[in-house]
Amino acid sequence: MATSIRPAASAPGFWCSCKAMNRSCLLLLLLLSACDSPGVAKVDFRRTPPVGVTGGTWVAKFAGQSITDAELAERFSEMNPYARARFQTVEQRRDYVEGLVRFELLAQEAVRRNLHNDPEVVEAARRVMVQQLLKKELDEGTGGVTDAQVAAYYQAHTSDYVKPAMTRLSHIAFKKEDRARAEELYARVKAMPPADAAAFGKLAREYSQDERTRELDGDMRFLSDDELAAQYGPELAAAAAKLARVGDVAEGLVETPKALHIVKLQGRQLALNLSVQEAKPNIVQLLANESKQERFAALMTRLKKEAHLELNESTLAAMVVDPKAPATPSASPAPGFIPAPPSTK
Repeated sequence: MATSIRPAASAPGFWCSCKAMNRSCLLLLLLLSACDSPGVAKVDFRRTPPVGVTGGTWVAKFAGQSITDAELAERFSEMNPYARARFQTVEQRRDYVEGLVRFELLAQEAVRRNLHNDPEVVEAARRVMVQQLLKKELDEGTGGVTDAQVAAYYQAHTSDYVKPAMTRLSHIAFKKEDRARAEELYARVKAMPPADAAAFGKLAREYSQDERTRELDGDMRFLSDDELAAQYGPELAAAAAKLARVGDVAEGLVETPKALHIVKLQGRQLALNLSVQEAKPNIVQLLANESKQERFAALMTRLKKEAHLELNESTLAAMVVDPKAPATPSASPAPGFIPAPPSTK
C-alpha cells in the first residue's frame, strides 16, 4: 500500500508512477520520502506495529499481514486502567482485534479505490504533516530553559511576581461645594442592590466630576493602598480598607482634600510574593514559548528565501472582498493556514 500522494487532484507536477520501474527502483522509491517534484511524495499506507514491538504470536492474519499478541499487549498497556478493564475476557479481546482488522481492510480498500488522492484526504494528511514538522522544529532538541535564563527573566520582571495587595474601587466624585447633591446621590446609591454595578456605573457616568474615571463608569482600576493614597488621598485608602465584601459602599461621603467621594468596592487582589523558584514553572513556559516563536520565525525566513517567495502587492490591493456577499458552496477542502505568531518585542 505504498502510494503516491499529491497536494491536490488538479495540482501540476510529475506523477511518480512506479509501473514502468524495475523491482530495485520500486524498493528505492519506498525508502525515499519524496520525489524530485516539490509536493509529490511517496506515502506508505501499510500498517506498522508499535515502535519497538517485535516477535510475538499472531492473533489475526489478513492480506499478508498479521497482528500479534505482543502488539496487543503494548496497545493495552498504553490504555488507562478504566479502558483496559474492558478487555478482560477473550470475547472482548477478540472484538478489539476485529476492530483493528476492520480498519485495516477499509484502509486497503480506500487505497484500491484511489481515495488516498482525494483532495480532502490529501489536505488532512498535509495538515498533520505540517503539525509534525512544527513539533520537531519547535519542541524537540531545544535543550530546555536554563536556571540562568530563569533568574535573568525573574530579575527583569520582578514586579510580575512580587506585588502588593490591590483594591478595585468605583467612585462618584463631587467638588466640595456640591455636598448637597453628593449626599442626595449617596442616598440613592445606598438604596441600590449591592450587586448592581451597572446602575452605579450609570450614575457615575452621569454625575461624577472626576474626568479620569467618569467615562469608565467610575472604575478606578486596581490600585495598591499607596497608589490610592497618592492619587486620591489617604482618606480614600482608609475607607477602602474597611470595605469587606464586593458591592459594599463606604459609610458616608469620603472627604479628601480635593473632593467628596461615593465609594463602592468592586474587587480585591491578594498580595503576591513569589520567589524565583516558585515562579520558575511560569517563567520556563514563557521563555519556551518565546524560543519557539523565534525558531518559527527563523524557519519561515529560511523557507521563504529558499523558495524565492514574491508577493504581488498591487494585485492584492486591487482585489475587492465583499463582506456582505453570500457564501458560495465549497468545492474543495479549506486550505491549511498557519497564522504568524505574536511578536515577542
